[in-house]
Amino acid sequence: MQVTEYKSAAEFLDATRSKLMENEAANAVILGYAQSQIKGVESAMSTKFYSVDEAEKPILPAMFTPEVVPLLTVGPDDATRLFARFLFPKNPRPKGVNGPKEAALAFADEWERLTRCNLEIHHNLRLYGCTKVDVTKSTEGHSRQATLDDFDLVKKWRIEFRNDVDSVIGTSDTQIKTHIERGRYRLWLTDQPVSMALYAHETGNTGMIGAVYTPPEHRNHGFATAVTAATTQAILDSGKKFATLYTNLDNPTSNSIYQQIGYKPILDSTFWNFVPAI
Repeated sequence: MQVTEYKSAAEFLDATRSKLMENEAANAVILGYAQSQIKGVESAMSTKFYSVDEAEKPILPAMFTPEVVPLLTVGPDDATRLFARFLFPKNPRPKGVNGPKEAALAFADEWERLTRCNLEIHHNLRLYGCTKVDVTKSTEGHSRQATLDDFDLVKKWRIEFRNDVDSVIGTSDTQIKTHIERGRYRLWLTDQPVSMALYAHETGNTGMIGAVYTPPEHRNHGFATAVTAATTQAILDSGKKFATLYTNLDNPTSNSIYQQIGYKPILDSTFWNFVPAI
């Protein structure tokens, strides 16, 4: 086995697309970042792409955005451990690793061996997919796409969402404006905006929802369910075969409401933190 570090996202996709498309929904984030980098999207330009190869075929595509963490795909433990050893001399201080449960554990275990760091679980996540929105109970209000007039509100909620979920997601003005201009933020409104969702990434057949956020004063009224259902329907109406989203397994409420909309589990993943030993 050997690790390939690609010079460009286009080169990465040429080599790994067939492997990634074996489970397009599970690999939507990596596919989405690669496609965004090819398009010149600023938030994806610092991401680097890799694969662990065996017999000249990729068996573990991966990516690493330095200010975030390595993101893995499903692959053999020995390939995952080799990737950790490959990254160690190049960037010995990533904050953690994210990926399918078994792959993330193998990488984290190897990183612990290499650095003597301590491991802690940041999030246990579950990826869901939806091909048809089930009928949900009527909720007061309606949805619409956010416009640049909503920029200040969307940015405020984006930051509050990041703080709520303790995430490393970006909140730059450029990124938020680009998503708004592309019609990717959707708001739920009563007499005022009360909830939002982001159509974050897309591949050929999938659209991924992220940053579903309702301010505390508007929670427990079904607004998050409503805006997620509306965003899901918009993705499916655009011609995508399925919509996907991640939930925190420690939050039974969100897992329940998404299943009510029509989402079904695809894959469990873990986000590990690497805590330097004192």
